[in-house]
Amino acid sequence: MVLIYLGGWLVGTIAAYTAARHLHERCEPSPHPLWVSVVAGALWPLLLAGLVELSSLVVLTKAASKAETGISISA
Repeated sequence: MVLIYLGGWLVGTIAAYTAARHLHERCEPSPHPLWVSVVAGALWPLLLAGLVELSSLVVLTKAASKAETGISISA
């Protein structure tokens, strides 16, 4: 699991650094693009975990509202 995180950190850092190098303004470049890229690469699991948690809450809320409709099969 740690290797997956470190590999994702490396890929995320490289992607963020490459994007920062290609998308910056020519007259005013970013002062610390490497450090910002390292932080962005470190934070990607938090964003992914937050997205998974949010989607599970949405599914739980929809399941709870369907259970409260009162529709049931009785014998």
